[in-house]
Amino acid sequence: MEIEHLEIRDYLAQCPPMDTLDPETLDKLIQSIEISYARRGTPIIDVGDRCRFAYLIRTGAVEILNADGELHGHYSEGEWIGVRCLLRDRIAQRSLKAMEDCLLYLVPADVFLQLLNDHVGLLRFFSPHKPDRLREAMDQMRNQSNATLISTQVEDYVKTDPLILAPDTSIQQAAVQMHAQNTTALLVAQQQRLTGIVTEREFCTKVVAQGMDVSQPVASIMTPNPFTIDPHKSGAEAMLLMARKNIRHVPVVENGQIKGLITATDLLKHQSHNAVFIVHSVHKAKSLEKLQTLSKELPATLVELVNSSLTAYDIGHAISAIGEAITVRLLKMAEEIYGPPPVPYAWILAGSLSRNEQTAHSDQDNALILADSYHAPDHGDYFERLAQFVSDGLNACGYDYCPGNVMASNPQWRQPLAQWQRYFDAWINTPEPKALMYTSIFFDLRCAYGDATLLGTLQRQISKTAPDNSIFLAYMAANALQFHPPLGLFRKFVLEKGGAEEKALNFKKRGVTPVIDLARVYALACGSRALSTQDRLEDAADKGVLHPDSMADLRDAFEFISTVRLQHQARQIENNQTPDNFVSPEQLSSLERRHLKDAFEVVRTLQEAMKSRFHAGNLG
Repeated sequence: MEIEHLEIRDYLAQCPPMDTLDPETLDKLIQSIEISYARRGTPIIDVGDRCRFAYLIRTGAVEILNADGELHGHYSEGEWIGVRCLLRDRIAQRSLKAMEDCLLYLVPADVFLQLLNDHVGLLRFFSPHKPDRLREAMDQMRNQSNATLISTQVEDYVKTDPLILAPDTSIQQAAVQMHAQNTTALLVAQQQRLTGIVTEREFCTKVVAQGMDVSQPVASIMTPNPFTIDPHKSGAEAMLLMARKNIRHVPVVENGQIKGLITATDLLKHQSHNAVFIVHSVHKAKSLEKLQTLSKELPATLVELVNSSLTAYDIGHAISAIGEAITVRLLKMAEEIYGPPPVPYAWILAGSLSRNEQTAHSDQDNALILADSYHAPDHGDYFERLAQFVSDGLNACGYDYCPGNVMASNPQWRQPLAQWQRYFDAWINTPEPKALMYTSIFFDLRCAYGDATLLGTLQRQISKTAPDNSIFLAYMAANALQFHPPLGLFRKFVLEKGGAEEKALNFKKRGVTPVIDLARVYALACGSRALSTQDRLEDAADKGVLHPDSMADLRDAFEFISTVRLQHQARQIENNQTPDNFVSPEQLSSLERRHLKDAFEVVRTLQEAMKSRFHAGNLG
């Protein structure tokens, strides 16, 4: 192969989507490629010309003009042009013109179309439909990883010969057999059907601590109906299940049959910073200093999860599990210090933690719902001290005080249930734009600790009154349109100052927030109690207020934007920088730039649809 061809091959081998081709196909492609140079200002294709090539811009920049001469878009190094013409009738409906001196690689039409016919991934990459292109991009990003947890299955880790005992086996016999087999857990089954699990913890907390009669059946100390996992699920999914539920042993079951047992220790061999062990250690922590030490592992854990190519949805759940565990442990510490609560209460999470969408450390958003038996002169001091202790503890662990003071330490957000009901009645039935702008966060609420029925009562009120109030939904939709994706005319990125970058894309305010706000509106419109953005979109589609195709497009766009954001933060952490949400376009690959534009356009289109559906543009 000639030196010139070798250089082209090297470039294509790292240029999406040709980087997915096998070496033999790539070698054949190189033999057909032509090289062309275009001086600045010269035409490449004119309207009406027959398209004979797909063009890859090696260096320089090209502008596309409509038939009337208006600018349609700009394209630069690493981007393909002329493809749509080939996929239609091969007659150019727009003209291509060199904005700078350009070096172009030309792939003959027949060769290019045959490649697309032979490789479905290439066909999806060049699809005229943005959602198809986004899904192909996500597949490529996932497939680039060699991470063990995402690429292996539970059956690769499972212990296929766990200790299985009948329910009527005595506690003493169970202990003897656990000791003999040197195992930390046993499964309880009746005719090979799983009925429960017993771990070493049950022997400590139930048998020894409560002085139980060891002749009783082991079924009396088991955890019934334990969480299980299919052997064909990934190792990452097993890790996430353990982290979310704070468990370290999961029975492996397929079609109702026990296949084995997987433990957190099995997974730890493949991750140095494991969310399961952090959550477990948090629940055992005896001091604030220990919690601070554990919280410092969160950035490295985020990097590990990102490098494992987990979805942004799963990463958010894993990182949020750590934040929630720290919150719950602080509440238990507060009760140990100040005594049991004088009346029932529910500690409520708001914001990204409530939605299970936390990334790196963020500010805290929380509130307290107190039982209506609360009497301020008698009980106020207790809950004020409890709330301040938890808020200060979270701040010490890296969860900064909320700039808007949306915290239980603020008396406004530490109220009896009846007052919370009055709050929501006013927000929904007599909405005010400014008030809703600051209180929309309270439509993302989840009980982390305490009496969950208090929040349940409030949620029933919201799901009953919000869907039928068109004025409220119109105001919520208008608020959700505050931030638009950072895409201007001709698909150019809109940059702003922030972070370490002088001008950058704001991936929080203009990336994920528009989708989060949109999903919240649709969830309120259908009475959904789902909280995560993805779950809300799926629920809205299931209940008929969002078209299934729109849901899928928006879900994929949100996942792609979130993934690029997480990868940016992981790189910053690895470089000993403070993670932020500001990404310079120069830091993005050509694939990321291309598909981010697709994702932002999907969001912008769905924002317009929401504006029309809820009449958000008709408010005075």
